[in-house]
Amino acid sequence: MLSKDLSVEERETYRLIAAGDSLPPGRPTDRLAALGLIEYRPYDGGYWVAHNPAVVTRALLTEALAKVVTVAEEARRTSALGTLAPHFDVSRMWGGGPAEFLATRSEMNARIGDVTAAASESACTAQPGEPTNRDPRIAAAGVERMLTTLRSGVRTRTLYNSLAAGHAQTRGYVQQITEAGAEARTLGSPFPRMMIVDGKHLFVDNYVVEGAEADSGWHITDRGSVAWAQYVFDCFWDRGSRWADLAQQEGLTTTGRQRQILAELEAGYSQQQAATRLGYAPRTVAKELVALREALGVRSLYQVTMWWATSPDRRLR
Repeated sequence: MLSKDLSVEERETYRLIAAGDSLPPGRPTDRLAALGLIEYRPYDGGYWVAHNPAVVTRALLTEALAKVVTVAEEARRTSALGTLAPHFDVSRMWGGGPAEFLATRSEMNARIGDVTAAASESACTAQPGEPTNRDPRIAAAGVERMLTTLRSGVRTRTLYNSLAAGHAQTRGYVQQITEAGAEARTLGSPFPRMMIVDGKHLFVDNYVVEGAEADSGWHITDRGSVAWAQYVFDCFWDRGSRWADLAQQEGLTTTGRQRQILAELEAGYSQQQAATRLGYAPRTVAKELVALREALGVRSLYQVTMWWATSPDRRLR
């Protein structure tokens, strides 16, 4: 009650008392008296007197500030209890932190940059997107960041879309970092984009917030989630082709895109499903298969798949 503003009637009551005027019956005085703005004096017939509101205000503010200090100190003591967390059954594999949504590409890049700069053990990256040409200055900066990470003793593994092997700029980038000690593999079948640093930080695409930017994502530090993602990455990594083996591509009958499509068909997916999983238009899949039939000199998709079953091209997936 005391925290509410005075009503018009209460203000008028104070004005009458301060002016020494007679106070009509029924005027509200309880809250004014509780605040110390007026005081009833019962002698000489009983009457109300007004006190200086400036003095009353200072007294009330002093009291309120004392309460704020008390509450703040209580909050400090309560938060200090969190320091006991490391002593609570440390063998349990409970999550160690939240998942934070990063709404823009710049936020994602900044956070990834900060985390990788502090990496001390490992950095695993899965890049399923089809490679595109980048600004040479940005590409050069990326190479330098990777070299800096490698020089600090961090083991780096990157899984690329198999089309990366046929992309000149990406091939040049990977050659530089693998010569410096990085590991790289390619995979033709779909896999999720992610980055895992030191087994403690996980970056993934956004599948939660509708209408967000295309390159928004999540920074996850929950221990169980990061461990699970590391297992998933390792599964895809084990299925990938070593970058060093890609030199054997000379003389192959198929292109990287055709091998991706054939691998999907071999797994039992239809052409439409393969297009969806690989992110291609259905007509692109159909066009690639027509080109492959012409290259092989066969007339049916069945003949193509029979050839693929024993083709040496299958070694690079």
